[in-house]
Amino acid sequence: MGENMKDDDRLTSTLADALVGALRDWDVRYVFGVSGANVEHVHDAVHRLGDGRLTSVMARREDGAAFMADGRARVHRTLGVCCATSGGGMMNLAVGLAESYAESVPVLALVGQPPAALEGRGAFQDGSGIGRAVDARAMLAAITKKTVKVDPARFWEQLRDAVDTALSGRPGPVALLLPRDVYDQPVGPRPADWPEDLADVVVSAPPDPVAVRQLFDAVRAASKPVLVLGHGVRRSPDGASVVDFARRAGVPVATTMSARAEFPNDDPLFLGVVGVTGHPSAHAVIGDADLVVVAGAGLNVMTRGPLGALDPARVAVVNIDPDDPRRAVDPAIVVAGDVGAVARLLLEHLAAEPFAKSPFPRYELSRFVPRPADPVDRAPHPRDDGDDLTQSEAITALSAWLPTNGHIVLDAGNCASAVIHLSDVPPGTSSTIALGAGGMGYSLGAAVGAQLGSPEGARTVVFCGDGAFLMNGLEVHTAVDLGLPTLYVIFNNGMHGMCVTRQQTFFDGRIECVSYTPVDIAAVARGLGEPERLWVGSAGTLAELRDRLADYHERHGDRPGLLELRLPAEEVPPFTPFLPADEATTTEWAGAAS
Repeated sequence: MGENMKDDDRLTSTLADALVGALRDWDVRYVFGVSGANVEHVHDAVHRLGDGRLTSVMARREDGAAFMADGRARVHRTLGVCCATSGGGMMNLAVGLAESYAESVPVLALVGQPPAALEGRGAFQDGSGIGRAVDARAMLAAITKKTVKVDPARFWEQLRDAVDTALSGRPGPVALLLPRDVYDQPVGPRPADWPEDLADVVVSAPPDPVAVRQLFDAVRAASKPVLVLGHGVRRSPDGASVVDFARRAGVPVATTMSARAEFPNDDPLFLGVVGVTGHPSAHAVIGDADLVVVAGAGLNVMTRGPLGALDPARVAVVNIDPDDPRRAVDPAIVVAGDVGAVARLLLEHLAAEPFAKSPFPRYELSRFVPRPADPVDRAPHPRDDGDDLTQSEAITALSAWLPTNGHIVLDAGNCASAVIHLSDVPPGTSSTIALGAGGMGYSLGAAVGAQLGSPEGARTVVFCGDGAFLMNGLEVHTAVDLGLPTLYVIFNNGMHGMCVTRQQTFFDGRIECVSYTPVDIAAVARGLGEPERLWVGSAGTLAELRDRLADYHERHGDRPGLLELRLPAEEVPPFTPFLPADEATTTEWAGAAS
């Protein structure tokens, strides 16, 4: 047992105290949630037993709490923990759990329930499924790897299994249903073999050495191999080995949209991003490759769309759960296993039988040239004073201020597509986007989970549209409460931009249910914190934007900030389903990439 274990943990304890003590000693550090009658025992136990090592983080909505846990788990390679009470709290939490399930993010959800003795007998917020009550277990089971109603007699077994399920194999969320009448029941002491560290919980099957050898031989024999990295590289405890193998073998690398930080963007081997917001030059190299090794990606339509029909004979897949890429492409070579573990074995083969692919003499990264979209009839921003700022201008200006060794969090929509396409990720910085359920408003909560627990000096930048802000923007207040150095950049165009683009492209420009009277986002934000706690700026011209950025970073970068971008006109997003085959591009020297 760990030296830091409290004396009361060695004795019989209540279920609430045992749960919190275990989470505390596993160093998950934060429980994101909104309290309520049927989960307040958990928060009381955190208050009494957290010991400065486990802290409650109060979100403004339960979906924000789930997004925070998701962001924490993705960025810090750990178990995210969130909680909610029964009824509406549970239903709100489900939005975030669906994202974590789709994107294989390990999250433990603690969901309070009415007393078991009142199930089907008129309990308020009954989740029993009896009569007209929501069936909490069935509902959550559809968006988690496992949902379990906790039994005090089996508590230790159930908790260990829940965390093992969340972290092992293909990760994902697990929900524990906690009836109010179980919290004070005794569960006995921790088992003697209780794992002291989260890493000790995980049981990972090693990769098949025969399959790894087959992959190594294929890469060595290929004349033009390409490695495509997905966000499974970030989930891996040893993603650095994937990067190391690519560099030592001289294999050029592209990333998916959700993994664009998993290979250094300034490396000569970096081809750019592949997918619907990716770079045409990267798609061209992959189209010409004789072997495409897809590591930690599922090859869904968002990734493979611009690549056309990939020849299965020239595709190899490395994935801890290869079923998705098998269904998408039926690759010739499949290695089931953690991408980092596979890369370590590949490095062993490379050390014994070294080779390095010859680089191309020149690689130019190409990007689509920004151009105006068809105008939309809408009211101007309340403070429009000759505004002429464009989305692409704003992204170019913002790129100079992106953090090194920090975090970038992207929301849904046109602004995220443009940021992915037009900017690069600085060294040591993570980049996170929700492409599973793809819900608007994810970034505002996820940024809290990303920033918390980061080293001193790390900063987070959020790219988010006004539509997403209107859904979950009050989570900025959570960052204010916590004093997090996070800059929320809100692209304000008075509409859901990507939906407008689709209606212009596919519905003859009939705009319906996607635009609204512009909101003064900066004015709203000023109500979320005094100037000494929240910096707020607004820009409608390039000169204004440069001035606001300099002011924030030079004078106020140690606190939360919100920067509203007033965008009077739209640009066509760099999203390939909306673009003709001959869309204009521009190129830039990217070194000897391949």
